Amino acid sequence: MVAFGLILLLIGVGAGGWLAWLALQSETGVTLGATGLQLTVLPITLFVAGAASMLLLWLGVRFMALGTKRRVARRKELKELRTAPPASGGAGPRSTDGL
Repeated sequence: MVAFGLILLLIGVGAGGWLAWLALQSETGVTLGATGLQLTVLPITLFVAGAASMLLLWLGVRFMALGTKRRVARRKELKELRTAPPASGGAGPRSTDGL
């Protein structure tokens, strides 16, 4: 699985580098339009914006996964503590009023 992931990573880096090189070769602008808006940008700007948005998407997914993992671990620990038998030998709270 690690080897497969490494191969995919190398393909992604190679393709990204190739696309960035192609975008740098073009000096004409790309026109993006929507209703009432028209924007002309260089291809490299569009490439960098896409890369930044993918990075933010990946970070968001990773943070959600980490948060879920922590929550599951916390629930599991709480469940184990609730179902565990109480410890014997006076390990409970002690009274300080002398009674």
